[in-house]
Amino acid sequence: MKKLAAFIAAAAIVVGTTSCERILDFQANSDSQIPADSAILTIEDAEQLLVSVYDVAANAFNGRFQNIPEVMADNIADPLGLNGEYAQIYRWTSSFFNGSFGGEYRDAYIAIYRANTLLEEVADLEGATPEAINRISAEAKFIRALAHYHVVRIWAMPYGYTPDNSHLGIPLKLSADQTPQMRATVAEVYDAIESDLLDAEADLPAENGIFANQMAAKALLAHVYLEMGDFTNAKAKAGEVISSGDYSLEQDFTARFNDHLNADLPEEFIFTLVSTNEVSATDTLVDERGTGFVSNYRSDDPNANPALKASADLYVAASSDTSDLRGQQWYAIRNAGSPDELYVISKFDASFIDVPLLHLTQMYLIYAECAVRLGEDQATALGYINALRQRANVSELTSLTIADVMSERRLELACEGDRLFQLKRQGVLGEIQKIRGVDWDCPGMVLQFPNFEGTAQGFIYNEEGGCL
Repeated sequence: MKKLAAFIAAAAIVVGTTSCERILDFQANSDSQIPADSAILTIEDAEQLLVSVYDVAANAFNGRFQNIPEVMADNIADPLGLNGEYAQIYRWTSSFFNGSFGGEYRDAYIAIYRANTLLEEVADLEGATPEAINRISAEAKFIRALAHYHVVRIWAMPYGYTPDNSHLGIPLKLSADQTPQMRATVAEVYDAIESDLLDAEADLPAENGIFANQMAAKALLAHVYLEMGDFTNAKAKAGEVISSGDYSLEQDFTARFNDHLNADLPEEFIFTLVSTNEVSATDTLVDERGTGFVSNYRSDDPNANPALKASADLYVAASSDTSDLRGQQWYAIRNAGSPDELYVISKFDASFIDVPLLHLTQMYLIYAECAVRLGEDQATALGYINALRQRANVSELTSLTIADVMSERRLELACEGDRLFQLKRQGVLGEIQKIRGVDWDCPGMVLQFPNFEGTAQGFIYNEEGGCL
């Protein structure tokens, strides 16, 4: 998947055309709606709105979404004194007054709203062809599924928390109607996510530049099925991506979050939010997609005191094998031996990093876990894990257990927003009972909804606290 000049051109169109300016004026916390009859008139308008759907999703997935579950789990040290809101969720005591995280929630639903508008309007637009309608609809469904999926995992207990998943999930928004909604069940939310992704898989093109393609839908389905405990389908979808031959494992694992400006993206990236730093005719277009990571973790200044630092537990796990390049290159001790000893994370020490939401390393890990759980394809699963270990300069394994896979997953995906969800899955399966010493399913393990959801009369908020 390569960087495309077409993306720069499309982004310039989005901010430069009159009709799309009206589209981008929409704010999710108001009662305004996109005036489809005056703003979306042609298929070109729809293409511009589609770029804005990706753009607003990127605002949420620039590290802001990913940091929340990392802080709630066991990879991050206590951020007390540096960031009050992160300190609050570190202690599992979020409230609806926590405005920053309401922003991530809002951005996800702006993306959903715009996607829904496209789905309702695209078939009737001037110049619409069946091919364009199918592709735009498929991309809109992909982003809608992506947004619902991440919101439900942060603001609701996981799939499997109740036997029939009848526990409360999130507002499920499948139309552009802005009427406040009550929470759907987790079962209903996952049914909608799966349906959207299956439709996207069927209609997305094999090649689509830096935007979602068919393999991106398959990769996201692999994640969703893993979350649902459907190991057969998760393994199948991960296997389809791996065997497609479209992606290859990047041998320099540090390249995942490097600056890729003016360079091809790594061959293992499946779906990526791409940073640009291009000069337009009138101004400088700075489009840095990883600011939520960089602003909270960056540590390449010797005097840096980042808001988010590695926990001692993560540091020990990453550095216990002194030959492991992940421990050597992603972490460093500051103030060693003093009461102020801390462990900084260098994984995001770059400007204009791209954010790979879906990549081949994830597919290897999903396939391997599912194969072990199903008791099949053990040699293939072992080969995938050993490929990751070879890249990290650690010795190969001769057999594979769930503990081995989960250990590799933690080391490979540390601070990418993955850890809490894996611990919760293991909680559902009865494999763990505690996260940092408290019950994995205590009420504070989900965020509280922002206060603006209270505009839906009778809206049920999450129970707060209850973990300490």
